[in-house]
Amino acid sequence: MPAATPLVRPNIVLVLTDDLDVPTALEMPRLPDLMANQGLSFTRAYAAQPLCGSSRASILTGMYSHNHGVIDNEPPRYGFPAFRRHEPQSLGPWLKSVGYRTALVGKYLNGYAWGASDDYVPPGWDDWHGHLAAIEDGRYFNYWMNHNGEVVRYGSKPDEYSADLEAKWALEFIRSSAGRSEPLFVLLAPQAPHVPAKYSDRHGAEFRYSMAPRTPAFNEGFVQDKPSWVRQIGLLSERDIAGADNLQRYRLRSVRAVEDQIQQVLTALAETGRLENTYVFFTSDNGLLMGQHRAVAAKGNAYEEAIGIPLIVRGPGVPVGTTDAFALTIDLAPTLLELAGVPLPDSIDGRSLVPFLRGQPPTSWRRDVMIENYGSGFSYTLRTSDWMYNHQDTEEFELYDMRKDPYQLKNLYRTADPALIASLNQRLDSLVACRGASCRS
Repeated sequence: MPAATPLVRPNIVLVLTDDLDVPTALEMPRLPDLMANQGLSFTRAYAAQPLCGSSRASILTGMYSHNHGVIDNEPPRYGFPAFRRHEPQSLGPWLKSVGYRTALVGKYLNGYAWGASDDYVPPGWDDWHGHLAAIEDGRYFNYWMNHNGEVVRYGSKPDEYSADLEAKWALEFIRSSAGRSEPLFVLLAPQAPHVPAKYSDRHGAEFRYSMAPRTPAFNEGFVQDKPSWVRQIGLLSERDIAGADNLQRYRLRSVRAVEDQIQQVLTALAETGRLENTYVFFTSDNGLLMGQHRAVAAKGNAYEEAIGIPLIVRGPGVPVGTTDAFALTIDLAPTLLELAGVPLPDSIDGRSLVPFLRGQPPTSWRRDVMIENYGSGFSYTLRTSDWMYNHQDTEEFELYDMRKDPYQLKNLYRTADPALIASLNQRLDSLVACRGASCRS
């Protein structure tokens, strides 16, 4: 009997931005040529919890927040300390276990490495260049990094801009693999466009006339049907609006360096003969309100601009185009594991997107997604093709007809058919209690 053909595992690059909402991603000038025109865009991709640390924990483990427990960013209870127990069962160790050379470059988790030594490197990573968020006093300049156990402080010189150095370290890892047979996994996690969204001088003249998105929800006039946290926000003044517009220009300039990172990574993959067998994912940990419903730079809420994220994939066999199939951050881990030929761990709540990447959408796919938020308690949101239903931890409720009211202006909860509310609550109850395989139905 002839010997079995060895599995040729693809290289995987995951570019994970920070607080990049879909409207801002759509303004990135080079992203179409680098990613969207080369692959598949998921137009209904959502953060399972639209908060940095919680979302990153979900991306690394494939679990909902109610299962991994990283429901907030801040140590000592949450952020990195809460995630440490999951590190052995996360993307780095999983992929390394089947022969991948693994690298993380950029942001890991909020609060890293609180409770550990500053030179702590999580298990499963061959090359580690992690921002020390626990002692971070700057994101783009004046920051600390852990380079494979060596702690280094960076200042404010132009050549110390974090995105440019992240690109340098990612390229060194890729090029050092030339001639080696092991597949690569690179998690490239720039800080952009998180506030203060500082940008490189080379992009300082761009987007001079850009503004925060002027959708019908921008500086919403009537908010009495909204939850109390929205009602407490006053109408934006001219000064507030000018500040939001200025911040948006900064954000757009900051993600220009991310486009540079992607271009350089693609070039290095091509130069080392790996590009044709590499899947590149581009996404964000969460979105951001930029003046919608009066809130500026706000995440951790149920509105579309905060929960929606860009998700674009290019690679061998990936069809070019778009899909409106629902996708969640918890789907990234099972997707990468299936591409790598790793059996799905029982702990994973998400579903693999690989059928879509192979141009063979499954005949049965989820018809809704649940989004969690945490304040004084959990808030739960159900997003279907027709509805957005939000059960706030303050026992306030929202219901929006997403086909007729995509900007979420008119809360229909008080006048809705009780049978509709009952069915939405029933579905939410099943997802709130799910774990592992029961979450994938």
